[in-house]
Amino acid sequence: MKENSLVDKKIREESRNKPVLASGEEISDKKLILAVQEGDKKAFSPLIRRYQKRLFRFIYGLVGSFDATEDIVQETFIKAFKAMETFKTEYEFYPWLATIARNTAYTSIHKEERKESLNSLQEKGYDPVSTDLGPIDKLLDEEGQKRFYKAVKALPVKYRTVFTLRHFEDMDYSAIASYLKIPPGTVDSRLYRARKLLLEELKDLL
Repeated sequence: MKENSLVDKKIREESRNKPVLASGEEISDKKLILAVQEGDKKAFSPLIRRYQKRLFRFIYGLVGSFDATEDIVQETFIKAFKAMETFKTEYEFYPWLATIARNTAYTSIHKEERKESLNSLQEKGYDPVSTDLGPIDKLLDEEGQKRFYKAVKALPVKYRTVFTLRHFEDMDYSAIASYLKIPPGTVDSRLYRARKLLLEELKDLL
């Protein structure tokens, strides 16, 4: 731990003498985070650019709406920026960011479920894609992928969550069980059920 502190101190000293956003330089997450913690607000922008698309794909898998995903991703980065002083640089940045995003998404999902029953949610599908497509929208613009994400969104939350964590975030069973505070066997059964429901819904495409 003492060694980590000395390394952090050295990086901070270097960042004072060298521009953090040097042209063409690929700067590590750790250097950018330390720069933000030292008061350089601009150093947070490369972190947004680095993880925005990955975070968007993950959250879209949970909520199934472009508008809601955009709001959640934006809120996540705002929360992360405000909490940067508490981040410990010996840990990876993206898992910490993704945890903030998950919690924000779950709050949104719970609000949605209070407003709509599962049947009405299935009938509603997801919001129409804007004619001004962003990069993520273009990736998801094929009809088969639209159907896939619509089917994922229509899953009950307990199935949708384990499916997204496993296939979008590549978390193993034990990690999902620990995060959701459920037994690994429950993760397995919910994942099996989620896959079965998706196969039934998308069998004409398969």
